[in-house]
Amino acid sequence: MLLLAVVIAALGCSTGSPQFHREILTAQQKTGYWKDGNPDFSASQERLSPGEYANVMNLLETERPILTLYREDVTHDAVTEFFIQETGSPEVALPMLYHAERNDLPLSLVFALVWVESEYNINAVHHNRGGRSVDKGLFQLNSLTFRQLSDEDFFDPDTSARHGTAYLSYAFDTGGDAETAVAIYNAGPGRVLRGETPESTQRYRRRILAYQDHLEARFQSFMRHRFPAPQL
Repeated sequence: MLLLAVVIAALGCSTGSPQFHREILTAQQKTGYWKDGNPDFSASQERLSPGEYANVMNLLETERPILTLYREDVTHDAVTEFFIQETGSPEVALPMLYHAERNDLPLSLVFALVWVESEYNINAVHHNRGGRSVDKGLFQLNSLTFRQLSDEDFFDPDTSARHGTAYLSYAFDTGGDAETAVAIYNAGPGRVLRGETPESTQRYRRRILAYQDHLEARFQSFMRHRFPAPQL
């Protein structure tokens, strides 16, 4: 355990720069209904009572609306559908939602991080400089940090989501906020907490936070369409 803690402090969970080439072992169709600027609003709309509608609209204005609405019975399925559309696959979206919720993490941040890490590709592989380690799978878990995992584990969406969200939760507890947490996820706590965050990690952080903002804006549009104002 002591060795693992030292490795985590030095390397982080995913050590690769997002600027480096990433080998894709198996082609996986990646849909993003936002990519062409046209959201997929093909799902049927749901009419709520005035009270339910007011509650949903109020929850959309809370600090973490996506996680809050995911935990509400009336909106749980809609939130799930949004992220299945975002990732293009229930196999990808469902374990991410499950483990992010269990770790009380902002859903938009988790999905933004994974988009930057692997573009939702369960078979993504990135060989780090010097050949010392490899980042694998959805959350690009590092082969040195997670040396207890088998190859099958790295490429299993549930296993990747379980370890990736657990490490991001640790990064939140250590860093105290989203910006510091995603930097720790990439570079480890040592350099980040010393104020020595690498420039590559700063670019990585900016990409994640920008994508998170984009996801949240699309989510607002999706939910307001899905749950139109009740007819009086």
